[in-house]
Amino acid sequence: MTWPAVLLAAYPADWRARYGDELEQLVTDLREHGRRPAALAFDLMRGAAAAWLTGGRDPMSERSRGALITVLWSWVAFAATAAFFGHDLGRTARVVAVFARFPPPRPTDMGFPYGAVPGLADAYHVLLAAGIVGIAATLVAAVPFALQAARRGGRRTYVLMAVPLVVAAAWIGGLRLIPAGQAAAVFWLLLGVAGIAAATQAVVTIVRNTEFSDLAWRIGGVCAAAVTAAMLTATGATIAWGVVYGAGMLDVSTWLTVAAILAVTTGRAVIALVGTRDWYTRVLAD
Repeated sequence: MTWPAVLLAAYPADWRARYGDELEQLVTDLREHGRRPAALAFDLMRGAAAAWLTGGRDPMSERSRGALITVLWSWVAFAATAAFFGHDLGRTARVVAVFARFPPPRPTDMGFPYGAVPGLADAYHVLLAAGIVGIAATLVAAVPFALQAARRGGRRTYVLMAVPLVVAAAWIGGLRLIPAGQAAAVFWLLLGVAGIAAATQAVVTIVRNTEFSDLAWRIGGVCAAAVTAAMLTATGATIAWGVVYGAGMLDVSTWLTVAAILAVTTGRAVIALVGTRDWYTRVLAD
């Protein structure tokens, strides 16, 4: 018996029955591609420990589960920051449309150089399109996960699934009730952020504690890649928007802060997906 076979025997019996052949093939491929024995042995022992601790779940599927959760949290933080920044982009697009029809007699009449304005509309539309793609991909991924969670979950799962709907309905419905004034608006905005965090945590809890089919993971992986690609595109558009604006048109510190947040959240999503590329490649190939 070879040493990889000995280490594979350390996995739970039900885990080996379900994933053993795939893992053996993966080990063979890694050895053929020059993976160092010490590193491979460490990965196998770590995987065996994870398999026992997670009740026999595939450790690589657990990594993919963690990757999707990381992408979800990154996307939520990204979208909230982009929405905060987006109101300026919308105003800019309207200014561009007006300037296109009625150019000012002097470049500085509106407080910023007219020559820099035309490129801003393109950046705005790229950011808007990226946001639409990200939201659409999130909704597509939510369908198979929600259906399977509803079939396989209990009362606790149903309560958690209701949290995002209740939060959204309560926040939108409350808009008519809040008094006028900046303080009330800021309070309601912060309350909305807290609600988004609570809804996201409810979704994360469902994803952590529910077993989903390979089809759901395939759809989730493709949608996570689409969301991450949208984040990359939107981050580039936001950076380009600030560069085109220049110091005379923009609060540079605000732009730098927003660009940094977008870059960090996008980077986390990219790293999470790259870390599970082997597992998704195997699942998509099956």
